[in-house]
Amino acid sequence: MDDLKSKVAYLNGLANGLNITEDTKEGKLLLKIIDVLGDLSDSVEELQDDYDDLMEYAEAIDNDLTDLEEDYYDEFGEEEGYEDDLEEEGNYFTIECPDCQEVICMDEELLEEDDTLEVLCPKCEKVVFVNDDHWDEEVLDREKNND
Repeated sequence: MDDLKSKVAYLNGLANGLNITEDTKEGKLLLKIIDVLGDLSDSVEELQDDYDDLMEYAEAIDNDLTDLEEDYYDEFGEEEGYEDDLEEEGNYFTIECPDCQEVICMDEELLEEDDTLEVLCPKCEKVVFVNDDHWDEEVLDREKNND
């Protein structure tokens, strides 16, 4: 970055040393080009500073996420997780995806939502739950036929 600014400064000094002025068409052009190069080097420096800040922020987020993952797996272990925690609390229900047989755990409060809500399978992205009365009747009928 400093290399770019120093090159533009060198060109500016060279133009001054050669007594290039805006009196001629060529001189006016060369001085304007040097000005534009100076503006570009300033913009590149600002972008580099912003990029460095973003990289530092992303690294901090990555470190925080790593800490959270380590805390989570220390608490629940590799095989256990959120589902086991929900079993202890008892405020969830499960639905098996009809396409890929993935078991999805959902909060019982979803049944009480006024707005229509669709839940997608995280594995195959098919709709596995819709909290409207028509869908609930279809699921109950299907479950009765499966029993």
